Amino acid sequence: MRDFQLPGRSPVRATEAMAATSHPLATLAAVEMLRSGGNAMDAAVCAAAVQAVVEPQSTGIGGDCFVLYCPNGQGEVLAFNGSGRAPAAAEAQWYLDRGYDALPESGPHAVTVPGAIDAWCRLLEDHGRKGIDAALAPAIRYAEQGYVVQDRVAFDWADSAALLAADEHAARIFLPDGKAPLAGELHRQPQLADTLRIVSRRGRAGFYEGEVADDMVSRLRALGGLHALEDFAATKGDYVRPVGTSYRGYDIHQMPPNNQGLTALIMLNVLSGFSLGSLEPNGAERFHL
Repeated sequence: MRDFQLPGRSPVRATEAMAATSHPLATLAAVEMLRSGGNAMDAAVCAAAVQAVVEPQSTGIGGDCFVLYCPNGQGEVLAFNGSGRAPAAAEAQWYLDRGYDALPESGPHAVTVPGAIDAWCRLLEDHGRKGIDAALAPAIRYAEQGYVVQDRVAFDWADSAALLAADEHAARIFLPDGKAPLAGELHRQPQLADTLRIVSRRGRAGFYEGEVADDMVSRLRALGGLHALEDFAATKGDYVRPVGTSYRGYDIHQMPPNNQGLTALIMLNVLSGFSLGSLEPNGAERFHL
């Protein structure tokens, strides 16, 4: 048992399964998926989809998807890289000719083709028991009927208000009445519900082809992006080999580059040379490490 006088959390234990996410609604959706007969992959995709609704500041269907997964009864850890690629027309010389010495942090040239939906559909097909329609059902419900904004989400939302206000489309969706929602307020995203419903019916093609892809590409092109419909149609994630290390008797697995998992392994290898248990929890030496 841990020392209750020190910072930390008690272990969580269960007899059959458990789920952990950064948001209670996502965790609940994952647990309900498991109770309904889904496996860990079904629960993970279901939770990620809910997070794309209830944590818009950090998760979304316009982003990437990196996965480490160990199928039941197998010892091998699988890794899937669902990160988006740059448009085919995005050659280095194009940017150099226009005075870029680095890629911008925002705007159309910071946008890769989203890889999350492709990854979800592929992983459910390869490892899930349920379909994408079941996995997206809770997310569609929260997007359509609304969800209560949690404290951390509200904090990040307000912190990004100026950036959201700079784009009329983002402001209309994420700044109702011209301001970021407060903790405890109800927020809805009916347009996101419509998009998720299309994916629920048509699968991967509902996102990378047809009206949804047309809408994304036309908006990106209007802002000066190099994206084309062919870039979206060709999007495909890859199974990759995990990288790992041993830390204090545990085998640690991480995603290889282009993911930043290698950095975490390096940090653990550095920490392995120190007796962390002998350091004061709030002491200067521990914070320095």
